[in-house]
Amino acid sequence: MPTRSESPLPEITREQLTRSAVVAESNQGVVYRLTLGGRDLAIKAARGNRTTGLVNRLALAREHAAYRRLHGLSGIPLCHGLIDGRYLVLDHVRARPFRDAPIDDRFFDRLLITIREMHARGVAHGDLKRKSNLLVDTEGAPVLIDFGAAVVQRGGWHPLNRRLFEFMRRTDLNAWIKLKYGGYDGVSAADRPLLDRSLLERVLGRLRG
Repeated sequence: MPTRSESPLPEITREQLTRSAVVAESNQGVVYRLTLGGRDLAIKAARGNRTTGLVNRLALAREHAAYRRLHGLSGIPLCHGLIDGRYLVLDHVRARPFRDAPIDDRFFDRLLITIREMHARGVAHGDLKRKSNLLVDTEGAPVLIDFGAAVVQRGGWHPLNRRLFEFMRRTDLNAWIKLKYGGYDGVSAADRPLLDRSLLERVLGRLRG
């Protein structure tokens, strides 16, 4: 992945954000693919009314903070900045959804390295069990996206933040196990120390069947 700093980008206008440029959307936001300043970019825009729009813009700000902390880390799209608190600007990554891509034996080893390096930088993704948040690039390497639920570890004495970060850190590792094994059965002796499901995860797992 490139490791240049966030750089100024041309102003983004509503006229540029057409339906034909949409590559993904959800209740929280819409992702557009645009070429600006000679760069192939993914623009994530918050959506919603006055209340939900504010919540979604706060999620974009949290996501931006996570990308800044992870700047230059392999497996994380390069972030160019957050414009007007509404448009998160990322490099568009040529990749396929995890569900549709062929996976070789090295994939999960590389994914675990990325997750551990992410945690070492003080970011826990928190939503890796959602397979749509994991892509496979043209070289077969993992790419993590959508940090809207991420927790960024704060310095100093912040006990609630630290507890939440630790919870999300464990959730990420449990997600890695689930992605690799398709569940929590048959986990190898080498990988079993990584499995540490919380009571909440166990309860939610039973509710989902």
